[in-house]
Amino acid sequence: MKNFLNSIFVIIPSILYLFIFIGCGESSQIEKQNSFLMLKNKIDALVNDSSFAEANWGIQIQSLKTGKIWYSKNQNKMFMPASNEKIPTASAALTLLGPNFTFETDLCTDGEILDSTLHGDLIVFGDGDPTLYTKFYNDPRDLFYNWAELLKEKGIKNIEGNIIADDKTFSYDSLGFGWSFDGLDSWSYAQISPLQLNENYIDINIYPPDSINKTAVIKPNLPSNYYKIINKLTISETGRNEINYSRHVGTNEIILSGNVIAGSKEFQISPTITNPSLFYVTVFKEVLQESEIKVNGNAVTSTELGIWNHKPEDFKIIDKHESAPLKEIIKVMMKRSQNLYAETLPRVIGWEKEKKGTFNAGKKYVSEVLENFGIKPNSYRYMDGSGLSRYDYISPAQIVKILSAMWTSPNKNYWFDALPIAGEDGTLQNRMKGTKAQGNVRAKTGTISNVRALSGYVTTASGEELVFSFLVNNFLGSSKSTEDISDGILVLLASFTSSY
Repeated sequence: MKNFLNSIFVIIPSILYLFIFIGCGESSQIEKQNSFLMLKNKIDALVNDSSFAEANWGIQIQSLKTGKIWYSKNQNKMFMPASNEKIPTASAALTLLGPNFTFETDLCTDGEILDSTLHGDLIVFGDGDPTLYTKFYNDPRDLFYNWAELLKEKGIKNIEGNIIADDKTFSYDSLGFGWSFDGLDSWSYAQISPLQLNENYIDINIYPPDSINKTAVIKPNLPSNYYKIINKLTISETGRNEINYSRHVGTNEIILSGNVIAGSKEFQISPTITNPSLFYVTVFKEVLQESEIKVNGNAVTSTELGIWNHKPEDFKIIDKHESAPLKEIIKVMMKRSQNLYAETLPRVIGWEKEKKGTFNAGKKYVSEVLENFGIKPNSYRYMDGSGLSRYDYISPAQIVKILSAMWTSPNKNYWFDALPIAGEDGTLQNRMKGTKAQGNVRAKTGTISNVRALSGYVTTASGEELVFSFLVNNFLGSSKSTEDISDGILVLLASFTSSY
């Protein structure tokens, strides 16, 4: 009996401990469920703001560790993504071309050098190198000055022939499918070409005068006779700077109009030019002449010469220039949301894969990458590389699949480094400052008329790594209204201390 009682006294505390443990576990689970319910309710309250009654929200928030969905709304419906279209473009380019891929530009000649004269043409072949701009060089013409020195080292003082741009690497669809006609003179709609200089537009700096009796000083970042600036600006004492610029289709006359306030700060506008390949060789010719190399021929494109079916190996190659690696180009493209880079990538993919520099050739390979990410063909619409097209359609769930695949990709670090950082750089530089999301959220923005997007990654306060996609269509209000909601949700997530 004594042994039996001793056993009872041993067992009873153990049973009591078990019940207490179970009770604590249940309490902990209930507390966790309550915290997630509160989080969901807070997100619902933001998304269901009455000012967005006419808008369509698509949202998916998912754990990268467990795959569990934290929040979703219309996640499988189709939305125009705006610049979130750069997510499939950039992910496919990194996957297919690799982070160390470089663009190549070849300077060739079909002539001989006799008595310091090149008897023949200079020919430039390119595959879309977008880097001849101040993001990568002190002067967009640096390569041309280097080529001029190289020619002088060979003893060349005169060129009898033409400066020819081979513009047949890419197809002649210099604009994306479904682009708005209204925006074609803006830098974000720059024409697509195999030879690119200054991102195929001109940065025009306008310096207001100190009094209304003087005129504004206008300085382009790349002076050239290829284009003409027509100044119709007026000067006023009060008000604000209201500048308009236009370039009639097919011309390179840039008309500036509007009002400039005397004594105000300098500012910049960036209109496009037409026929970028011809612009490229025109400026190259001007640099040669500036470098005291006389050019007797003209700057022309291969299209102007009629029948032309050449490659660099058909001529004497003077120089092979390689661009910065793709991992650096992708970084500029994503942080700045550079459309020209995003349009170049599908075409160079097509060129590298099957010597067809067309969007449709590249699109086929982009689709194969997305299929490997788990996205079925024909379940979305990939109609351009940048998101300017209003024919692009994709769902938040599909964007999350791409982002999740890149999270486990060998290119993860390059991908992660390319995304804008909240409160610090790129298109997120001024957003979520002073919150838990600053320096935490990395995401791609997207904006066209009545469309807003933000997709990327955020880490909670308890260390849970999440992937998210917010797509908003049919919203008639301001960008800031949408940003306040999406940013507010990300601040909630960054501050959240529970986990699934």
